[in-house]
Amino acid sequence: MEKKNLKILLIEDDEDDAFYIKDILNEGLSDSPPHIDHFSSIEKDLKEINPFFYDLALFDYRLGKVNGIELVRNFREQNCSIPIILFTGQGDQEVAVEAMKAGATDYLTKGKLSIESVTKSIQYVLGLHKEATLRIQAEEELKKSHTNLTKAHKELQASIIKLETAQKQIIRTEKLAGIGRLVAGVCHEILNPLNIISGHTQSLLMERNSDTPLKTDLFSIMEEINRITKIITGLLTFSRKGNMELKETNIVNELEATLVLVEKDMRLGGVEINREFKSTPIMVMIDTDGIRQVFLNIINNAKHAIKDGGILTVSTEISNSESDLQPRPSGETADSNPKKFLRIKFTDTGAGIEKNDLEKIFEPFFTTKPEGKGTGLGLSISYSIIERHGGNLEIESSVGVGTSVIISFPLKT
Repeated sequence: MEKKNLKILLIEDDEDDAFYIKDILNEGLSDSPPHIDHFSSIEKDLKEINPFFYDLALFDYRLGKVNGIELVRNFREQNCSIPIILFTGQGDQEVAVEAMKAGATDYLTKGKLSIESVTKSIQYVLGLHKEATLRIQAEEELKKSHTNLTKAHKELQASIIKLETAQKQIIRTEKLAGIGRLVAGVCHEILNPLNIISGHTQSLLMERNSDTPLKTDLFSIMEEINRITKIITGLLTFSRKGNMELKETNIVNELEATLVLVEKDMRLGGVEINREFKSTPIMVMIDTDGIRQVFLNIINNAKHAIKDGGILTVSTEISNSESDLQPRPSGETADSNPKKFLRIKFTDTGAGIEKNDLEKIFEPFFTTKPEGKGTGLGLSISYSIIERHGGNLEIESSVGVGTSVIISFPLKT
């Protein structure tokens, strides 16, 4: 037995029996004399008893109006798990069984009490209690471990998703860079003969001004030349890497100016613009022409996506880098002064983008618009521009719900 001064609660209404039981306890536990609190009139003292103060409880069965079994139930209903030994009369087996069902740990026949029987019972119930406590602790540790494992699994899954996203971004960037180098050379080669064709066509228009059928054909040729020029100009813009003029600019003004520019045309198409940003200045190092081009590309895409009227919501928020852009390497702690990023979000109520198309959305010449309605360069160019600003461009979409385009810019701290 543990060498511990036990705190024992004895509830016995017979003073002689109580004296005898206390004598047995003091004799049997003489190595570590117990602290014994004796109550006889339990009906009056029950509310004063704190069952959690004690290591062990001894109840007589016959206590007047409240019997020992009811007392056991009362303790257990309070979630008190201390060992309880019930004293029964001679041959009260049914009482003993009922007591065990109610939550008693052991029972002893009152007429056969001895130092040996009582100390053995105490050793037995304290051993059971210790085992139960250890089992509960082990279960709690197991639950805690399971919770931690579940959390770690979720964090791992999130890290894997972030890593896959980062890898896709790297592949996309390298792919766009490679295409950019290729198209820069090709575009210059195309522009030279195209300029010659354009010059000859314009000369013919002036020389054969009276030839109406020929003029119609020549105008058609010039339209196609202008279309090719527009594509080539877009490709050159996409391929350029070092011609940005960054300056500290209030990007809210640039955003508002772009919205004012397109708002009338959007309304004619049944699209309402919902502004969810304040006029408070937000200073960002940007190339204003490039950023306006990005804004216009995104707004134009939203207009085409909304078929029968809808809403384009534009919002801004400032948040920390750890939740927006690249994930932190494993084991790296968060910066005490995390870098701030501005997020500009364009959300439309259009048709949405299919999942398969979403994976190819930034590829040059990929478009979901009808033939002749787009070159498929808008988002590729926009991605390239935002990347050169040290930012990020993300797209979230659900078919039948709409699309959100999120631009993230680093802010000066």
